[in-house]
Amino acid sequence: MPSKSYCFKRNVKLRYIFDIPNTVQVKGHDCTWYVTRRGLFCKNSKAGLNVEGVCAISLPIILAHGIVPFDALYRPLLQTGLRRLLRQHDKYDYFSGIAGHLENHGYTVFAPRVPFAAQVHKRALALKRRTEFILESTGADRVHIIAHSMGGLDARHMIVDFDMADHVATLTTIGTPHRGTSFADFGLAKVNWLIGFTGLFGLNLEGFRDLSTEAAAAFNKRALKAEERNPVRYSTYAAHQSYGRIFTPLKLPWKYIAGREGDNDGLVSVTSAAWTDRLGSKTVRQEAFPVPADHLNELAWWEPCELRAPRQARRPFKNKIRDVYLKMVRDAEREG
Repeated sequence: MPSKSYCFKRNVKLRYIFDIPNTVQVKGHDCTWYVTRRGLFCKNSKAGLNVEGVCAISLPIILAHGIVPFDALYRPLLQTGLRRLLRQHDKYDYFSGIAGHLENHGYTVFAPRVPFAAQVHKRALALKRRTEFILESTGADRVHIIAHSMGGLDARHMIVDFDMADHVATLTTIGTPHRGTSFADFGLAKVNWLIGFTGLFGLNLEGFRDLSTEAAAAFNKRALKAEERNPVRYSTYAAHQSYGRIFTPLKLPWKYIAGREGDNDGLVSVTSAAWTDRLGSKTVRQEAFPVPADHLNELAWWEPCELRAPRQARRPFKNKIRDVYLKMVRDAEREG
């Protein structure tokens, strides 16, 4: 069986071995690949290579970040040129080294930005615009979305509220509060005034309201019929970790959520992240995150807490997490 050609980039030189069904096997050449909806055009004048044929093309992968993309704090510094000095160019990205890992396996990956902590409606609209740009630039008609935390809500709102169901093949969520989180309820009860106050200074934190259990229940009810009918295939990953291994800033929310919802990753309970097993006649694939993980570990971020028994050395731990994302993409390809 011929291997798939993962070639969704235009005018970009790639170094891979491609099998083009019914045409020719191209090996060892730096080819410029031009992709259209109908297939592929490859040209390398120095090698005397001029091949046109149909290939099995992977859909683009979108990595959708959560409510607070913390790498925004230092991202401008990396963009000044320090990024070039890193062995892994995306090592300190929100999704730590994950895009690069997927690209090394031949996938085309995008990690678009949406407004920091804004209302889910605004974030979903921004995600729609970025997705449309990706579709236009790649020539694809659909994408696979892998979303962490609130990114999963952004994607669901985009699909339902902005008529994007026909452009999303699969949605895989990790640690997404589909049923909200009791810690958001707690925070809103205590410091709800702070959201309005920061808004006076141009800092939009309204997105935290969309993480409440009440807001989640309202959206789930409103979106149910649309999500039952649309062609999108949904999958969820839920993670949890013991209190001793949880990242220190997440210990307080871990305790609060554990007392009300049970096992959690420090911000989202397993029950909320798992969401539902069915949408009408569709099965929602529910998976347990295969590595004990808190909310940051799910992004391949390692913390000193991982050194506690059983010890999780940094590099093997990060590679395990990145391989989980590779499995997600391969599963998405089979389903979508």
